[in-house]
Amino acid sequence: MQQVSKLSREKLSSLVILFCLIFTMVTSIGVNLLDVKVLNIELIDRELFSVITEKGNVNIHSDDILRIERSFSKESLTGKTLEQDKIYTNKGFIYLSSQAPYAMAGQKIINSVDYYGLLKWERTGVDLESINKLGYSIGTPPNHVPILFSLISLQYAALSIGGMALIILVFPFRLGEEEEQEISSTLAPQEHELVLEDSVEYSVK
Repeated sequence: MQQVSKLSREKLSSLVILFCLIFTMVTSIGVNLLDVKVLNIELIDRELFSVITEKGNVNIHSDDILRIERSFSKESLTGKTLEQDKIYTNKGFIYLSSQAPYAMAGQKIINSVDYYGLLKWERTGVDLESINKLGYSIGTPPNHVPILFSLISLQYAALSIGGMALIILVFPFRLGEEEEQEISSTLAPQEHELVLEDSVEYSVK
């Protein structure tokens, strides 16, 4: 009976993990479809830039920039250092790579507020909660933003549920096996004593 319950729990956990994986893949596809790519960046004036996206042009000023995150990585083949920046504005974020054709214009956007090349620059008075609300690509239509955040939230929920199912799948069975081993180890001496007693009684008779 205990073995049957273990198998049923194993099947249920496996189904939950499989469902969460499929659901995560579907939501990832949805996020990629709603993602808006930057095609070019043009300098209009001294601190005014036009970000050309798949959904149209978005003008940003240096005052619109809220946070800048810089990261560096190396190509596996050439070993060349790549700079990858994320520019948060009050109209969405701009993902900038040093290999992008508009990398020079993107650096001008960064240099318009960050004069020291900091790894993380943040405008005074801006908190992380307000930054998280702008976690979508610049140029994303306003009616797509709630859908995008819903998909991301569902994706995180699916990953959390799948992780819990994986923990339930792995650890309780090991604990159950240890309990069975302990029970069998405690019963073995008792059974051995009973056998000895029976043999002694049989020899006396």
